[in-house]
Amino acid sequence: MSIGTPHRAAIEAFNAASAKAQPVSQRTIRTVFLVQNVELSLRLSGTGIGVVLDRHGCDVFTVDVNNERPDEEALAIALLIVECVNAEAGFATEHLDA
Repeated sequence: MSIGTPHRAAIEAFNAASAKAQPVSQRTIRTVFLVQNVELSLRLSGTGIGVVLDRHGCDVFTVDVNNERPDEEALAIALLIVECVNAEAGFATEHLDA
């Protein structure tokens, strides 16, 4: 599968920014996700275990699609990823106990 030019450019910009000694800016993180048609902030789905949605409720990814982990583990992993991405992008997150 080939990555299209705009997507490749966004990924390369992110890689270049992250290669510097300074942290990647929140704006860069938001922009790179937006180029991929993902508007932050991320959130957990209320109906699917491990399903992560964007601001508009569109699926972004699912943790453990093959159901090899217990639900609690998949939920905890999804929550960790959501909180990390949102924090790095400058969104305050509500810390929940998984």
